Amino acid sequence: MKRIVLPVLALLVFNAAHSQNTFRAIIKDSTTKEVLDGASASLKADTLYSVTNQSGEIVISGVPDGRQVFVISHVGYQTKEFVFNFPLPDTATAELLLVAVAEALDEVVVQGTRSNRSIANTPTRVEVLTEEIDEAATMDPSKVAHLLTHSTGIQVQQTSATSNTANVRIQGLDGRYTQILKDGFPLYGGFSGSLSIMQIPPLDLRQIEYIKGGASTLYGGGAISGLINLISKEPTTEETLIHLNASHIGAFDVNSFVSKKTGNSGFTLLAQRNTHKIFDADKDGYSDCPQLTKYNFNPKLFFYFSDRTRLSAGATFTNEKRQGGDVNLVNNEATTSDHYYKEVNDISRITTQIKFDHKPDTHQTITVRNSFNIFKRSLSITPSFSLGEYRFAGKQLSSFSEATYSNRKDKNIFIAGMNFYTDDFNETALQSAILRNEDYKTLGTFVNYTFDIGDKLAIESGLRTDYVFDEKWYVLPRISVLFKWTKNLTTRVGSGMGYRNASIFNQEAELLGYRNVMPVDKNTTHAEKSYGGNIDIGYKVTLGENYFIHFNQMFFYTYLDKPLILLQTTPSSGVYNFMNAIGYTRSAGAETFFKFGFYDFVLFVGYTYTNATNHFNNTKADVTLTPRHSLKGDLLYAIPGKWRIGVDYEFKSSQALSNGLRSRSFWTFGAVIEYTWKNYTLFGNVENYTNLRQTDFGSLKSAPYNTPQFTEVWAPLDGIVFNYGLKIRL
Repeated sequence: MKRIVLPVLALLVFNAAHSQNTFRAIIKDSTTKEVLDGASASLKADTLYSVTNQSGEIVISGVPDGRQVFVISHVGYQTKEFVFNFPLPDTATAELLLVAVAEALDEVVVQGTRSNRSIANTPTRVEVLTEEIDEAATMDPSKVAHLLTHSTGIQVQQTSATSNTANVRIQGLDGRYTQILKDGFPLYGGFSGSLSIMQIPPLDLRQIEYIKGGASTLYGGGAISGLINLISKEPTTEETLIHLNASHIGAFDVNSFVSKKTGNSGFTLLAQRNTHKIFDADKDGYSDCPQLTKYNFNPKLFFYFSDRTRLSAGATFTNEKRQGGDVNLVNNEATTSDHYYKEVNDISRITTQIKFDHKPDTHQTITVRNSFNIFKRSLSITPSFSLGEYRFAGKQLSSFSEATYSNRKDKNIFIAGMNFYTDDFNETALQSAILRNEDYKTLGTFVNYTFDIGDKLAIESGLRTDYVFDEKWYVLPRISVLFKWTKNLTTRVGSGMGYRNASIFNQEAELLGYRNVMPVDKNTTHAEKSYGGNIDIGYKVTLGENYFIHFNQMFFYTYLDKPLILLQTTPSSGVYNFMNAIGYTRSAGAETFFKFGFYDFVLFVGYTYTNATNHFNNTKADVTLTPRHSLKGDLLYAIPGKWRIGVDYEFKSSQALSNGLRSRSFWTFGAVIEYTWKNYTLFGNVENYTNLRQTDFGSLKSAPYNTPQFTEVWAPLDGIVFNYGLKIRL
């Protein structure tokens, strides 16, 4: 027996020892080739970890046979993955190069400006989020709202105290002036406006771009205060992610994302089920978080016919039911004179997107794309026991078709194109005597020319003409200039014009549930028009091997002429009409952004000063729910592939309310922790851990029905929230 057992044991020991390898490498700067002391290296599928010495060398022992991925990072450099197959054919020390932050930023290509230039060389000021997406998706994988909340100059404004609908405000202006795009397609807005950021998931996004200020020249009407372009992942790497998430207030999310490329084709797929139980934080009998069930299914196919020709086609399928209000009614108890207030949204969305790119040669590109959107929504509100339930429902059909031609020669980029946008809403005949149907068709043409004058000056100019059928022409010029004073110091100056078609789909009508809101009279009501500009100064520098600083100071101004306001026809009629105000809205202010990296720590601070005022009928008043001072920041400690620990804070000064009063100023704080072991990531975070709630300062009930229907939300309603979960990468 020993003759058999001992040789087998020896063979097993030999094989185990033989399957363990030692990996040696030197980490260097990609440009200067200087060695990087203190860089971290980890084996992605294991706990093996090392830090470079003064010679920039790492040694990791016990590496298993097969394909292994090493994650290399260093403060001031772009984190990069390197793949090796063990055992190595050559045991010599490998040389691994990292790209400095300044160069890494140069490599980020922005798509929102259409020129597809690197962020560092784009005259239009564009803010890009990449790494922050994963962190925000960890905290809330069901919607992109959480990610937008932590961006400087961006305010996610909750529009309903019971159903948690919300919109995005930029530079102090109402959310209807922010245009949200998905891969450059205008899929959101209209009847879905207050629900869009609550339905868009972040798990399949690789990049988010903000352009603040008038951007209608780029994509047409609607982007008066700015645009947000959500850019999807492509199957450049194979990825399978399972994401499970829960919170102590009743959320439970099951999410999965798959990305794969095989030969000349690839695909991505996102599938989600998000649920939330009704939650009443202050025990006043009304929901602070609605009951929610939502499904998302987003497949996308990619075909790479050659290096010069590619096609992508995708779709989105969303179904959601959200209901809030009186907790007894949401729990299916009977309506009584004391328990009547309830709001229910039934929503379905189907979108398609197709994009074809062809390059006849190395300079020219032809792009043709189309999207189609079917959005159905049924909204019911019971404002009072005597009025009973009121229902508003309809189907919004929209399409977007575009053809563009671009010619890139050296650093000069010429772009010309034409697009056709349709937006058709048909109300379902229920209780309204007059149907509030809307039908807009817009034909747009545009040219954009970006060119450099030497190494210090770049200019981006654009002109757009839109013809809104049966209405009028809009001519929208735009210009941006980039001054590169030094490698680290830049200045951008930009200005543009914008417009937005008149529509009943605004926050004021949403709060009423569209009850007694009359259709827009195109003979007396006109599109909202604007002009404005931004100036910013940017500075970035890497200090030695372990520190970097990014600083940006921006000043902004927007003038909105004759904005739409909702008024009662007569004080006692109860009938509402949208009209152009006699006057204007003006928003001016400044944004300060500071980011400091030191070793494995990154500190971020963002401050926004906003002076937004309405000047109607020779009177001046602050725009409601717009804090004059806003401060956001966080401190993050991260070891790639191992730990991520962060704390964040936000301050909002007092805000004007529509009743003439002002809210209180307040602070909120949060924290997040992640630990990764092999393919598993455990995470947990706490938001608003001081448990601040708006109801600490007063009841949510307000006139005219003593319910939360018309109560303005200026502070958190749900209080402290614990969130936890697991991510599995296969």
